[in-house]
Amino acid sequence: MIGPLLLGVLVVCGPGCSSKAKDADKEPPPVVGPDLPDPLNLNWRDLRLELAALGSVQATDGHAMFTVVHDASGSHASQDPAAVGAQGSIYLDPPAFVDLDGDRHEEAVIPFVLDNQGIVYGAFVFSLRDGKPMQLGAIATTSKPGFTIDGATIRTTEGAVWRWDKATKTLVRAP
Repeated sequence: MIGPLLLGVLVVCGPGCSSKAKDADKEPPPVVGPDLPDPLNLNWRDLRLELAALGSVQATDGHAMFTVVHDASGSHASQDPAAVGAQGSIYLDPPAFVDLDGDRHEEAVIPFVLDNQGIVYGAFVFSLRDGKPMQLGAIATTSKPGFTIDGATIRTTEGAVWRWDKATKTLVRAP
């Protein structure tokens, strides 16, 4: 890693030069808000994951084992070792990052492989809210990793494009 460099710059300003002219060339400051952790330094392998109709499971070190339980309330994932039902698992890969909502804080796109009586590939999309990871949605694909980051959008290998909708503040599939 290259250490910080200190550069000294002397600007000479003649008549007609103003601070507004100098400020016009500067990049706008980042959005100021609550102190958010750097997404590159977060542990994206230990997350609570929403598995749609099955409910949520807790991943540890990028992996979660669960049992699909069928009871009076329907089908749901359980991580209770005594649960009876079909076994399932989910494995997470390292995240890719993209600023979907334009707030200058990157969201994490985390590829997964879900094995629940059949293999499902996809990616979870997480943002930081109040300094904590919050799942924005999940995108299913037919391969691993199954997506690319294209500007401020997520494009699946099937050609579906996902983006942030500022009006509804949700992750949506573009028409």
